[in-house]
Amino acid sequence: MKKILLLSGSLASGGAERQIVTIARLLKEQGYDITFLCYAKEDFYAHLLEKNNIPIVWMIENNYLKRIIKVRNHIRKGNYDVVISFLHTPNFLNNFSAIGGKSWKVITGERSAKESTFNSRKGKVFAWFQKYSDVIVCNSNNAREMWIKNYPQYKNKLTTIYNTVTLPEITTEYIPRKDGKTHIIVAASYQYLKNPIGLINSLLLLDEKDRNKIVIDWYGRIEYSKGNTQVYDEAIDLIKNNNLSNVIFLHDQTKNIANIMNSADIVALFSKVEGLPNTICEGMMLGKPIIMTKVSDYINLVDDSNGFLCDWDDIKSIKNVLSTIISITNIQTLEMGKQSKLKAKEMFSKEIVLNKWINLIER
Repeated sequence: MKKILLLSGSLASGGAERQIVTIARLLKEQGYDITFLCYAKEDFYAHLLEKNNIPIVWMIENNYLKRIIKVRNHIRKGNYDVVISFLHTPNFLNNFSAIGGKSWKVITGERSAKESTFNSRKGKVFAWFQKYSDVIVCNSNNAREMWIKNYPQYKNKLTTIYNTVTLPEITTEYIPRKDGKTHIIVAASYQYLKNPIGLINSLLLLDEKDRNKIVIDWYGRIEYSKGNTQVYDEAIDLIKNNNLSNVIFLHDQTKNIANIMNSADIVALFSKVEGLPNTICEGMMLGKPIIMTKVSDYINLVDDSNGFLCDWDDIKSIKNVLSTIISITNIQTLEMGKQSKLKAKEMFSKEIVLNKWINLIER
């Protein structure tokens, strides 16, 4: 069976990290020889790899040049058949290690759907190195089309594989509109592009009667980058200054998010941009109605049968959706959830996604 290295910056609580860990575990279950390599010591998902007896090589190195050399040497001396990476810097390291010839397959996972990334100097440099990749895996058709538009020379390397959704054991009970209120879960880090400020401002447009019918719980990484809590702090102040403390609650990241989402009525995301949002995929697989902005492959994810769409930069649009979900009945909520689950099984089931990865590895 093939020897595979999965390369990630760290095992932080981000969506890309969650997906590459999931892929590693699924491939391990199929008998592949899996090793993980990280160069930054964040271990939020490490327990999942350890549970599956997947060794982690911690190559901690803050000096960029030394990091490049160490990772390259490890890959070139590791006798791997395939090296898989997600995100820009790991992809660069994966591609750079192939310079000078290789006997292994290079698979890079592109998670970005930002047009600005393609136009930045750093983005252009990293994209140039994709010439050394054998396959570029996008996790949405939207991202794939962006790559074809900006780098048509890579068209034959590009493919789309949706994120797989593997849920843990669900132990929570779902009670529709517990306490007589509509409970909404958002799972996203505290960044401006995830739009917590826009969501809070949209709540201010609701009259007091409607606000008292909603509870929103937001879970995410508070220190998004090197101790920067600016967005979280701004959101907390906005909540306190506008007497929203009984309407929206901001929490730190959690490893129990699936069970928390299962106990809610709605799963939502209000982002400016997304690759393929794990939160939405998991919410659908849990059988929840969805609220999301028009990002990623929203056309495939949400329609009138299973949720509601809004515009991230229009707080009135968000407010209107919140007003609508208050008015739908419990029966409608449950039916929309059923439609979400049907869609999710067709797109994100473990068997479908795993087979696509195996085909890439074996072909």
